[in-house]
Amino acid sequence: MGVEMKDKRAELPRDIDALIAMVMARDEALATRDEKIAALTHNLAVYARMIFGSSSEKRQLTGLASGHPHQLHLFLADLVADADRVAEEAGATGHVEVALPEPRKAVPKKKGRRGSFPKHLPEVTSTFELPEEQLVCDCGGELHPMGFESSTELERIEITIVHKKKCAKYACRSCEAGVVTAPGPPRVIDKGLLSAGFLAHVMAERFQFHMPYYRLEKKFASEGLDLSRSVLERSVARCGELLEPLHTALREQVLATDIVFTDDTTVKVAQAGKPGGSKQGRFWIYTDKLGRHFYDFTGSRERDGPEAILADFKGFLQADAYPGYDRLFLSGEVTEVACWAHARRKFESAERSDPKLAQEALELIGKLYMVETAARERELDPEGVAGLRQKHSITILEEIHSWLGVAEAQVLPKSPMGKAVHYALAQWDALNVYAADGRLEIDNNRSERAMKPLAVGRKNWLFVQNEAGGKTAAIVMSLVMTAEAAGVNVKLYLRDVLQRIASETDVEKLLPHAWKEHFEAEVVARRDAIIDLLVADQRGE
Repeated sequence: MGVEMKDKRAELPRDIDALIAMVMARDEALATRDEKIAALTHNLAVYARMIFGSSSEKRQLTGLASGHPHQLHLFLADLVADADRVAEEAGATGHVEVALPEPRKAVPKKKGRRGSFPKHLPEVTSTFELPEEQLVCDCGGELHPMGFESSTELERIEITIVHKKKCAKYACRSCEAGVVTAPGPPRVIDKGLLSAGFLAHVMAERFQFHMPYYRLEKKFASEGLDLSRSVLERSVARCGELLEPLHTALREQVLATDIVFTDDTTVKVAQAGKPGGSKQGRFWIYTDKLGRHFYDFTGSRERDGPEAILADFKGFLQADAYPGYDRLFLSGEVTEVACWAHARRKFESAERSDPKLAQEALELIGKLYMVETAARERELDPEGVAGLRQKHSITILEEIHSWLGVAEAQVLPKSPMGKAVHYALAQWDALNVYAADGRLEIDNNRSERAMKPLAVGRKNWLFVQNEAGGKTAAIVMSLVMTAEAAGVNVKLYLRDVLQRIASETDVEKLLPHAWKEHFEAEVVARRDAIIDLLVADQRGE
């Protein structure tokens, strides 16, 4: 040690001015270091407050234990609302606490801009000011505050938390008869890793926004979560099993109406270890005018699939010319309603080879759609629509039929135009049905629109792993698309339903339209009340 000190002393300059300069340089370096430490500490405190909020005892939350400081943020509103609801229903008390995690590398935040900003979102303000030593003008005078130059943008912070649920246990020391445990919320999946909120998020990402499992796996990995695609698949499959009673109830509701729209699309089904490695399956849609969507999955396009679904259906079935429906129409209890959009596409396809006749056909069909446009613009009821069609569409249909008879004699049967004319004539009776009933639609675009999400998703996830995966997709897609049609928040709906399904005896109440009527106001109001309290808490109100 003595030798080292002597060596260091020998390195020091002998000049006093040089020594003073060294000391001053060291002091400046230490001051700079202290400033950096202070700035980092301040930033950490600001970010911690921004993410986790500040505690306040000015207001108490219904159902929460009093006397405990809470560090809460808006992303915890759902958890607080859950604790509040469970406490209210079970006659217990509950509270939510947050532990500040260890600092980790920040994930880049997604930013967006829009013309106006939603009033219901929390507002965070970052203020930047000059240090005191820079508050001097070039003229030597002092700079005084004169307000702020402001800019506003939308910030997004996606965060996953570890949610521990503890149910207190009690015992009598006098008799030691047994243990009483406070009731808590049930788990969606017994011994499962993911909560109702996380499962709802995964299902929405997969079936509403068409994210394949391998991309979700990568996305969660970037957030430091070790969630393999197999875990995600199994978890969603288990949710599908839990939600199957809703799927069945949805089918019954759709088929209880007397007007059903149907269509189908292909999907590749992986078959590991078999020649070719895959086969072709089918998704089918059965939807009504209220926007209820029932999807079904079959391993092929055999007629057994739709016949099994529609076995007890009576009414109008709007579909394409798929022959698998023909036996249903023979019974006389199901009336075929053909699609003019399909017929029009046939002529559009023939336009290149026979532009003159194709243009004539498209102009005539366009007149039919002009009548439908007029009905929508006038906002006519079904009776009014039927009257308008009887006045105008019937005449146009007669004109089209006469034109088809003439065109049939002018074209080759196997030419594109010949096939278009033959399709329209073969479907003629079914193409005329809509004109007599104002509740019916001129085309089957309603069911085709319901198939578009599957077509978009298929480009992303490419195939379903097996037929069980196809069934799960049909169940969840049915609820997701019906929820969208009902105008409810899909994630909020799925999250709440997963929590209620174990105790709700009337599953029809959990279908999207009924859930909106029975539960949405309660769920949203409870959540908004928590958000209002947390916003007020953060603002120190």
